[in-house]
Amino acid sequence: MDTEESIREEALGSEEEVGSGDATEEGEDDSFEESSEEEESSEDAASTMAVSDRFVALGTHNGDVFILDFEGNLIKRFSSHSATVNDLSIDTAEEYVASASMDGKVVIHGMYVDSTQVFNYRRPLKCVALDPDFSKKDTQQFVSGGLAGQLILNEKGWFGQKQDKVLQHSGEGPIYAARWRGTLIAYANDEGVKMYDTQSQQRITYIRRPQNSPRADLYRCNLCWRNDTQLLIGWANYIQIASVKEQNISGHPPLFAEVNMILNTDDYVVCGLAPFGDMTLVLAYLINDNVTNEDSDDPEQHKRPTAKRPELRIMNSSNEEISIDALPLHGFMHYQANDYVLDYFPSEDMFYVVSPKDLVLARPRDSDDHVGWLLDRYRYEEALEALQEAQAWGGSKAYDINEVGERYLAYLIKKEDYAKAAENCKKVLKSNKELWEKWIFTFSELRHLKEITPFIPFKEPQLSSTIYEIVLAYFLNYDHKSLYETITNWPPTIYNIQSIIEPIEDVLEKEPENKTLMECLAELYAYNREPEKALEYNLRLRRPNVFDLIRKFNLFSAVQDKVVLLMDFDLSEIQKEKDEQNRTPVNIKNMPAVQLLIENTDSVPIGHVVSQLQSRRYFLHIYLDALFTRDHHIGFEFHDLQVELYAEYDYHRLIEFLRTSNYYSLEKAYEICKQRDLVSEMVFILGRMGNNKQALMLIIERLGDVQRAIDFAKEQADEYLWEDLLTYSLDKPRFITGLLDNLGSIDIDPKQLIKRIPNGLEIVGLKQALIKVLQDFNLQASLREGCQKILVSDSVSMANQLHRAQKRGISCRDDMTCSVCSTPIIKDANLPDAATTHLIFFCGHAFHEKCLFESDAIPKLPENFNKPHSVGTKVRHVSLLQSMIPRPRCPICNESNQVAKQKEKPARIRGFVRSTKDDDGMPPMVPLRL
Repeated sequence: MDTEESIREEALGSEEEVGSGDATEEGEDDSFEESSEEEESSEDAASTMAVSDRFVALGTHNGDVFILDFEGNLIKRFSSHSATVNDLSIDTAEEYVASASMDGKVVIHGMYVDSTQVFNYRRPLKCVALDPDFSKKDTQQFVSGGLAGQLILNEKGWFGQKQDKVLQHSGEGPIYAARWRGTLIAYANDEGVKMYDTQSQQRITYIRRPQNSPRADLYRCNLCWRNDTQLLIGWANYIQIASVKEQNISGHPPLFAEVNMILNTDDYVVCGLAPFGDMTLVLAYLINDNVTNEDSDDPEQHKRPTAKRPELRIMNSSNEEISIDALPLHGFMHYQANDYVLDYFPSEDMFYVVSPKDLVLARPRDSDDHVGWLLDRYRYEEALEALQEAQAWGGSKAYDINEVGERYLAYLIKKEDYAKAAENCKKVLKSNKELWEKWIFTFSELRHLKEITPFIPFKEPQLSSTIYEIVLAYFLNYDHKSLYETITNWPPTIYNIQSIIEPIEDVLEKEPENKTLMECLAELYAYNREPEKALEYNLRLRRPNVFDLIRKFNLFSAVQDKVVLLMDFDLSEIQKEKDEQNRTPVNIKNMPAVQLLIENTDSVPIGHVVSQLQSRRYFLHIYLDALFTRDHHIGFEFHDLQVELYAEYDYHRLIEFLRTSNYYSLEKAYEICKQRDLVSEMVFILGRMGNNKQALMLIIERLGDVQRAIDFAKEQADEYLWEDLLTYSLDKPRFITGLLDNLGSIDIDPKQLIKRIPNGLEIVGLKQALIKVLQDFNLQASLREGCQKILVSDSVSMANQLHRAQKRGISCRDDMTCSVCSTPIIKDANLPDAATTHLIFFCGHAFHEKCLFESDAIPKLPENFNKPHSVGTKVRHVSLLQSMIPRPRCPICNESNQVAKQKEKPARIRGFVRSTKDDDGMPPMVPLRL
């Protein structure tokens, strides 16, 4: 149990919550912030309270009424009673305040007029309620009740006289509470809660006090209207909600109340109720679990048990508690449930709790409250996140995000967590240039620039160049590796490069073997557009990017005399790569130095490179091989040298070179191969020299490869070479078998080969070879027969297709005219003078016979040509025209046909292909007698 001293410290502390701990933060939207105001006078104590939209009215046990603003400042003070003020009431217009006291008086004070009305009922009063429209109505009604057991309605009658009307007669116990809303008055006595309708002047309902509830005088009844039709009732450990509804039953009041929820609170007593949105706020007085033994003689057993802190609890419509806040009140352990009063400011969701010595304001927590709560517990990261979220709704009113962020950074640095502080700089400082520079200086003074360097911005914002130079100077003194990493990561435009180069060179003079500083200078000189100096350091470091540097800045003139150095650098990289790959062969031609030289032969001439590599023949072979791979013709003057280099370093690729190149001397190449006894290469060279017989003898005698000898003879296509091969093979069974196996593809007569085989010569596999020869012959004969059948079938099909096409008629238009004389053809067909022949080509052009041919060259038609039975004569005439040489062709299309002839492409005519060599690709004309 907390001591009184610790409770006072918590109550006067920096806004720390008490009681529910972290649970209040989890339910942030529904939990409250509490602040305490201690009364000026320690001799008096608060007894009741009422809240309006403008002020707070506070009644005391000495009979005073204090009017306070929402900050706790005193506005007015009324001293009209000689005993405890039990209840206060404020009208809707907030112009009058009524107080009821144990001295039996009701006093109504005007807030803005000098008016005080005193009503003495001579019996202690417990409650008073002004008509909500008290200041607007002339009747100025109010109700009051107390120990007399009567609820009295007072109103102004005729001539301004006050009249009392008893709404509740005595006999049911004292009136403990009364609340007026609209036309309804709710009040409570020993029996329960009743409602009176001032409009119908009838009591409309009676809500019985729950059974098994404590005595009515032990715990005050709390009434609160949620709205015009819903009443909250809290009495001891019960909570009820009554809803007023209309009814149309003759002989009954027009309204009735229905209790639709009853909640039994076992662990606390209700000291006050207030609506909170669609939820309910409850002021709970916790019941002490300690049980006293009344039969014991121990005085301690007869003492009042120590009370617990009161709590504000929020309950949803399902009667579930979603938030609990303990109140920081002075002397709470000595108070009873009736010492607390709850009232609220509905338009702002502000709730006031009064105890004898404290007035506590409770309101829903906002983002600023949450941020303050987090800051008090040094949870800066969560506070920053909350402030960032609040910016979407206009930002915080109490906290500046930059200020909170700097507090967070200072807190981390104080804890010496420099890495986390640096990591949060980007999130806290954002694009504020001044703050970045300030904190970089702070890290510099603490010698922890390494932590913040990865997060230093170089754009948006770009800081002063001095800042970046300070960082680089720091690394030059303390960490050369970080210096190099920073130089490579930062753009060179943000600092003065020369001011960095000079101190690095000074340090390098003292440490000439410092490779890290050389790397820094190589980068800086490249940034400073001094590639020659950068190349110097790159060569000293043997860095692969030296080749990129040469290409980028066109430094070929600087490396013309350093070919051996470049190749030697490449070779060291090759050896290193082989070691890393367990001596797996590496493609030497792809190494950077080789590629650089062969890609820039204009800047570094081939002859210049060859002259420098004469003493390093392996380098020379690598270079010339890569050059030959890139272009077979470039460097042709060194192909004789390459034959020797291939034979020495890579003879497996020599044959490929010999086959591809045409620029080497055959005699020199043959001598080189002969010296090294490279038989295959010698055979190839002899073949190119025309000495086929010697080459064949090398294959037969040195290689003994039958198949290769046959392939060589095929390649040369020399009948005398076949005869030499056959003559040489007659006494060698293995060669005879090889020739028999390849009879289908060689130029040797099988009968001559078989006849010339010596009698008695034992040949292994002869039978199988002969069988294969016969099978191959049968197969060839079968293939030829099949091909012949296919050709015959195709010829017949195409002939039929041609015949059908030539028999097909031509569609003629009615308006068809002669392409020469433009005279109609179809329209004059039936005229007597139309006895002439018309020629229509497949292209669609039509002509009169006399217009197309000269009269002396055209055969004359017989006189009976136009008679009905002259078909035979027509056919003979058409045949005569078709037999003319050259055959008639359309003069209009003749030119296009000549172009088609030149292209020699087959012309597809009405379903069949006609060769362009026949009649120049023109389809046959069809003479037609009309």
